[in-house]
Amino acid sequence: MPLYPERVAEQLEANKAEIHRFTHDDTRVVEVYRDRLRDAVTESQAAVRDAVGDDRDSYPGAVPTREWDAVSGPVVPFDASVPWDNHEAVNEFAADVLAGVSTVAADGSEIGPTREFTVPLGLVQTAWCRNGHSPSRDYEEDVSTRLLVPADLTEDRDDGRRYVDGQAPAHERYREEARTIIDCIERFTDVTPPPVVLYDGPLVPSFANTFAPDVRDEYYREPMAMVLAASEHHGVPVVGYTAGSGSTNLAKLLRRRYPDVLGDRPFVADSRILDPFIDHWGDRSQLFSNRQDGAVDALTTQYRGEEYAFWDDVLFAYLNVPGGDALDRVELPGWVLQDDRAEYVFDVVRAEAGVGRGYPEILQQADANAVLDTGAKNRFLALVQEFADEHDLPIEWDAKALSKERRRR
Repeated sequence: MPLYPERVAEQLEANKAEIHRFTHDDTRVVEVYRDRLRDAVTESQAAVRDAVGDDRDSYPGAVPTREWDAVSGPVVPFDASVPWDNHEAVNEFAADVLAGVSTVAADGSEIGPTREFTVPLGLVQTAWCRNGHSPSRDYEEDVSTRLLVPADLTEDRDDGRRYVDGQAPAHERYREEARTIIDCIERFTDVTPPPVVLYDGPLVPSFANTFAPDVRDEYYREPMAMVLAASEHHGVPVVGYTAGSGSTNLAKLLRRRYPDVLGDRPFVADSRILDPFIDHWGDRSQLFSNRQDGAVDALTTQYRGEEYAFWDDVLFAYLNVPGGDALDRVELPGWVLQDDRAEYVFDVVRAEAGVGRGYPEILQQADANAVLDTGAKNRFLALVQEFADEHDLPIEWDAKALSKERRRR
């Protein structure tokens, strides 16, 4: 059955008020948050941390780092871009920064679980690439694939039957991406200057809180804790990059600091609060420690015989590299700031985003290498069918799926 555009248009028009409420914060509320941020930066780091709580049992959203007392305002300006008036200046900056510097990225994609067959199967594909930014075209890339068999995709019911878990491929993909990042950190640990490894997503997997405890721990928290541990152990910065972030860590911090004024106000995105403080390309907010929820507390692991915990040691900032309306969120491990490498990392990220016209070029390349599109799925199904036929296996097309396939041809 085709789509009926006029009916969709009628429904959009009928619900425009609700859509508008969801997409537009009350500007007066945003201004209250901004005023409180102006008040907060006049206090010391110690005073703010004491007021909002910075112990392991406290979740004020964010707490200031040492940059709080070192910077006169919520934003660290990028003065180099002030005289720029065209993108060629961005390209020149990027070329200077990236010359001889290795940037690395990894990404993944998944297929399945297949509904077309009577046997559930899936596939995870993970790609990594490294650009050494040298005249000799020092570039490497590779792709790995992992077949997901019924044991990976099904769960036992209490009644003894098994059911297909539609989210299993995404869980497997996340873990495989983390493993690939760790492999890259270990592979390029001796590269000089230290490479910067970019990951498409946050370093604190709070989004996994809704999953069952065994799933969120095995597939999300433990793999990311290992990424952070490998980064610290080898001294290789890893960056979690989220384009157009709508996170509310700073809003939560301000609500905790000023409960009488903000306690009953709705949350607004941090990027909206910071917007008037950002003036130029490359400006960024101060770095804050992520204290959003218990997900960060769970980032504990053992790596190479050492114990690691990151409950107060995953930092974030917001970066202005236009490519969208909202600021991008950059997360990195605390050791990068402690070792005075934060500006090196931010310059590399700025340069990559400049080359990519608002989104890091190296991440775009990893995504292009990893993506599994509709054509890839069709080829996967054909390979499974050929394999089944060759080995006389009872892998057959599901009758309902086959009927749909015929109708859509």
